Amino acid sequence: MEVHTHTHHGKKKWTEYLWEFLMLFLAVFCGFLAENGREHLVENQREKEYMHSLVEDLQTDTLKLNREILFGQEISGRIEKLVSFLNNDYMPKDSIEKLYLLNQQAGRVVKVDFEDRTSSQLKNSGTMRLVRNKQVTDSIRNYWSIIKVAEDISDRLEMLRGKARDVGVQLFYDKYVKFSDVQNPLISKFSVSPGASLINDDPKLLAEYANWRNSTLFVLNNYIVYMKEAGAAAQNLINLVRKKYHFQ
Repeated sequence: MEVHTHTHHGKKKWTEYLWEFLMLFLAVFCGFLAENGREHLVENQREKEYMHSLVEDLQTDTLKLNREILFGQEISGRIEKLVSFLNNDYMPKDSIEKLYLLNQQAGRVVKVDFEDRTSSQLKNSGTMRLVRNKQVTDSIRNYWSIIKVAEDISDRLEMLRGKARDVGVQLFYDKYVKFSDVQNPLISKFSVSPGASLINDDPKLLAEYANWRNSTLFVLNNYIVYMKEAGAAAQNLINLVRKKYHFQ
């Protein structure tokens, strides 16, 4: 007769189960902390990279703004002279050449193309959450709001400039205007041929042209104000970011 021996395993104590559970929980929790810490370090690094990039963009904007403010002030003065000239009750025939010159100068484009390399990423990809300093985020949003107003004014300025140009083509012959660089007339110097005359010297048409230029002058001066405000906001934001993120 065979004798079967049965081995009986004793049941684990509840304390052993508790210990195994605690060990498993600690392993998972430590892994979670390690992963969370790694993500935190990565996000901190990304935040600093975005702030470095933002400062570079703001410096570019500042240079553009300073240049366009000076240019805008010059064009504003030209438009003011043009409007005054057109509103003069008496316009000698020998002043037509001056009118041509003022028309060309008044029609120059004043516009800042703000750098949006970093801003577009912060706005569109949800990375604005990485910027944890509330003072910095508030300043960034304030700068964006100023830019938005400036861009809206710029659009209106371009519309008015187009209206004035549409009337101007009924007054001025292009053939009398000579550019030093015909390949790039926007930056070229220009002159007016002697004996230049108007296509149409109707006082009503001249008055309409003066009105459009005067409206352009008003909006341009407003644009200059907002460019100055944007420049100040950009510089303040640069200083704030450098301070908060300890940039040189």
